[in-house]
Parts: sequence; structure tokens; C-alpha cells
Amino acid sequence: MYKQTISILNSLIVATITATIPSIVYGVPCQQIEQKANDTSYTFPTCGVKLLAQTNQAASSKLDKLLRQGRELADAGNYQLAITIYQQAARLDPKNAQIYSGIAYLEALQENFQAAVQFYQQAIAIDPHNANFQYGLGYSMAKLENYQAAIEAYRRASLLDRNNINAHLGLAAALFRQEKYNEAIIAYQVAIKSNPQNAEAHAAMGLVLLKQKRFPEALAAVRQAVQLSPRDAGIQIKLGTALLATGDTNGGLAALKLASRLEPRNGDIQFQIAEIYQAQNNIQGALKFYQRAAYANPDLLEARFAAAEILLEQQDYLQAIIMYRQVIKRNPENADAHYKMGLALQGRERKREALRSFEKALKLFEEENNSEGKEKVKIAMAELED
Repeated sequence: MYKQTISILNSLIVATITATIPSIVYGVPCQQIEQKANDTSYTFPTCGVKLLAQTNQAASSKLDKLLRQGRELADAGNYQLAITIYQQAARLDPKNAQIYSGIAYLEALQENFQAAVQFYQQAIAIDPHNANFQYGLGYSMAKLENYQAAIEAYRRASLLDRNNINAHLGLAAALFRQEKYNEAIIAYQVAIKSNPQNAEAHAAMGLVLLKQKRFPEALAAVRQAVQLSPRDAGIQIKLGTALLATGDTNGGLAALKLASRLEPRNGDIQFQIAEIYQAQNNIQGALKFYQRAAYANPDLLEARFAAAEILLEQQDYLQAIIMYRQVIKRNPENADAHYKMGLALQGRERKREALRSFEKALKLFEEENNSEGKEKVKIAMAELED
């Protein structure tokens, strides 16, 4: 089967812990901040960052215009042009850390995390004691999978603002990715102390406890999260993960199914349920949820491939062909998909098309220097000619 390289359980734990890294949006509502110099206020879009002129009165008018224009562009979703305008503003007011932070934020919104890091670092060089800047840097580093740098930035953010629960959650998630489980638990405990009603902190800590095989504590933590937020699909996923880890397959599957009902468009949840059914040899159940996953997330090729393989094994060649075509359309260099497409076409006695698929698969396997793949294609081609 076309599987992920790690186990279902580890996949769930890593995925759900990673999902606890808070958003770049700090959770701070935007407020209009009055600028005393000229009665003009500027608020960075959606993140509460103040963009105030810090220049003399002569340059202030032009700067005010640029800041206002940049904000309007950002509010309209024209992030790249807004960045250009804010860069002009930064040249007029090069010591204004908030402008660099605002640019970093817009870069992060566009998933340009390397650029975001550079601008956050510029902001921090001017104002190293701003917790939001440190948090933004930590978030961007985590998205680049530079977890050690993320840990350092999140830790600085949490020290500068001990009530910033997102900094504690981000720190814990980054520590988890570095397999520093004891430190991650401490960070989650700090987050819970800061906000005992935060269900995500309880649930994520439970998954870290699972990694340490502290099953009773893990289940207690996740169940506390469920009590706080019973209709949260992410929490139900974590409960399902915890129950699966303790051997309660039925309970884990029930929690994941509830999560899928709460978020029917979440293809990852559907895929995990399908994987569990597959492990239980419930082929029809697996096929149903692989297909749901593929429908919910067309880019989830693992789901399409897995569904196609089941259909091929069931000799439902027509539906298998449809699925394999969808996989190949999104990943034309997938040698195994071309090979399996050839088998499905052969099953429909479309020999000429099957041969073309086999030839394409053979070429790709040769490019990959995959001797096993080449051998199975050659056998299939020989059978086709008989």
C-alpha cells in the first residue's frame, strides 16, 4: 500500500502536536492608536501592530501618507504592494521597528517565511524587548522547521510576556519536534497555569505524555481538554490518538469519526480513519474513507492512491483507472502510479494503452535506478504480449 513512512499513531501525534503551533496572528485585536503628533492613527491589519511615525514633522506628512496607503492595500489583500509601500516608509523612518514587524507579518501571511525572519530580525535589532516580535520570529522559524531557533525566539517571547499563552504553546510544540519531551511538558504546564481553560494546551500536553508512555496521565489531560471543548474536532483527534495508543481501538475510532463529522471537509481526518480501517482489514470501510479524504482534499494523493489500489485489488478496473489518472495528473512522475494504471488498463483489455503506461513506468523507474520497479514492469509487459 502507498503508506506514510511512519506509523499511524506516530503520524497522528506529530500532526496534532504540530497543529498546536499558534497562528502568526497574536490573538490581539486591532485597536486604533492615536498618534499625538498629528492626530492620525495607524493600525497594522488584523494583528494589533501599531505603525506610528517616529520622524520629525517635516518628514511626517509623507510618512503618514505611506503608512495610510500601506494599511489600505493590506486591508484589501494586496500584500505585496503593501510591502513595497512599507519599505518606502522604512527608508523614511529606519528606526521604526513596527514597520519592519508589519512587513514581516505580511511576508508570513504569504508563507514567505525566510523573508519574514529577516524583517522580524530587523525589528528585534531595534527593539529586542518586544514580545510580539520575538513570537513572530519564533513562528516563522518553526514554519521553516528551524526548531532550535524557534525555541530560542519563543522562549524570549514567553519571558518578555509571561501571559502570552501562544508563546508557551509555540515553545512547547517546537520542543516536541526536537524530542525534548520533558521541557515540552513544562512549557504546556506554564501555558495551562496562564490559562487553565485552554483546551488545546491540555490536549497537546496529553500527546507529549503519550510519547513518554505515561498513559493514565495522558488520557486524563486529553479528557480534561474534551470537557473544556467537546465540539472541537482537533481535540477529538487528540482523544482518538490517545485512545488508540492505549489499545482502545474502538474508542479511538469513535473519537476520530466524531471529529470527521465536526469537520467533514478535513481530508486528513478522513485519511487517518481509512488507515485504521485498513490496519483492521476492513477494506470497504477503508475505501469509503479514502474516497472521502480524496474528495475533501484533492491534493491528498496518498488517499487517491490508496483508494485506487483497493479498487484495483477488487477488480473494479474502471474506477481504479479514474483514480490513477487523478494521481498522475497531479504527480506525472509517479512511476508506481503509471505501473498500476497499466495493470488497471490491462484488466479492461485496453492493451495498447496499458503498454504505454508500462513503458512510461519503466522509463521513470530507470531514472530512479529502481531495479525492483523495473523488474515488475518488465514482467507485466511480458504478460501483456502473451
